[in-house]
Amino acid sequence: MVKEKITGNKRIVFRKSVNYWAMLILILGFSTSMASGMPEATASYVSSGIQLQHGEIAGEMHSDDCGFSHEDVDAGIEKAISFLKERQISSGGFPAYISKSPNMSNSVYMPLVYDTSFILHALTFVDSNSEADGIKDKIVEYMLANKEEPGVWRFYGKNPITPPDSNELVDPYIPPDMDDTAVAFASLRENGIPIEESGLEYALNFRNSDGLFNTWINEEKWLNKSDPLYLYFKQNDIDIVVNANMLYALSLAGKQEPDVSSSINNYIMNNSFVNPTLYYNDPYIQLYMFTRAYKDGNVTDLGPSMPIIINYLLSTQKEDGSWGNEMNTSQAAVSLLNTGYKGRALDKAIEHILSTQRNDGGWAEIGVKTGGIMPDYVGSEDFTTAFSLEALSKYDELHEKNARNEDLKEYT
Repeated sequence: MVKEKITGNKRIVFRKSVNYWAMLILILGFSTSMASGMPEATASYVSSGIQLQHGEIAGEMHSDDCGFSHEDVDAGIEKAISFLKERQISSGGFPAYISKSPNMSNSVYMPLVYDTSFILHALTFVDSNSEADGIKDKIVEYMLANKEEPGVWRFYGKNPITPPDSNELVDPYIPPDMDDTAVAFASLRENGIPIEESGLEYALNFRNSDGLFNTWINEEKWLNKSDPLYLYFKQNDIDIVVNANMLYALSLAGKQEPDVSSSINNYIMNNSFVNPTLYYNDPYIQLYMFTRAYKDGNVTDLGPSMPIIINYLLSTQKEDGSWGNEMNTSQAAVSLLNTGYKGRALDKAIEHILSTQRNDGGWAEIGVKTGGIMPDYVGSEDFTTAFSLEALSKYDELHEKNARNEDLKEYT
């Protein structure tokens, strides 16, 4: 694959700053007892602050003296954007693959609304330039083309062309769902697209007595009674991560759902994220979704759960700075950034992310285990790249903020 060389799109000068300890005074009076099953390495909370692993406190600033330069981060971002530009298909979406195998063998090509929405989300945090803006414009066209009245989306899109070799991997009758509707709406709204809120208002009709959202928008008009999975869609299943994505979308629309926030806080405080949900099998993608709602959606009700997430991520990080594969590592790094963590573990994570970026600017395809009636694994190089790009971009933004703060100190 030929990659365009980008020069001059982004040049930020970072000043070296003296490391210091910034005490975090958060959640005064907050106390919790960790549920059984939390790793033994997890530290306890103390009244003077949030005690973390490795002798850190939550507000500690990360070091400028790490194994990479900030110019390396800029270069990694530029290469990732160039990679995505080359990979984008004519519809504006991105390639995705579904498989029964974790190594993605015998996979079937099937562009997904879900995956593409996360690429648009990642580009939200990239400094505006012609390449990034061009990619976003095409994604917006794709997302709007797959929207169905009154403003809902399906996993495979509006009119999926089922591959001849899909066998039982793809169900053409799959109805719209809360998850795809939420992530599609959110990716458009956060990029300034004036998308109507009627789809979210419609979704309010599909919830249980506790205020939690069903996964499927299972009104009869969306279903086909001849489909063997008809009764599956009618059963009103509940997934806490799907609810986090709905919470995120609703918050971007100016709507709060305290019952959903409370359920998510209880779920996190009970350490339940270490177990798979119906559709999200991995703890790192779960924590990514929770922290995304908190930070990017400004769902402040989730604040009490952030220290638990920080401690879990610090206690599970490996010596090389990763959390296993490229997907988990980027999702964990973004989660730390979303919580407001600024410690040394973040530098190690970013260094590892940069070290696994390929020469073409992308990252390896990772099969993400799903659940329910979905294929066992979904993935693509582009999907992995989206999370890696978001991690680098948010880390870059953090350094810009630190540089501005140092400038202010010089003049005060």
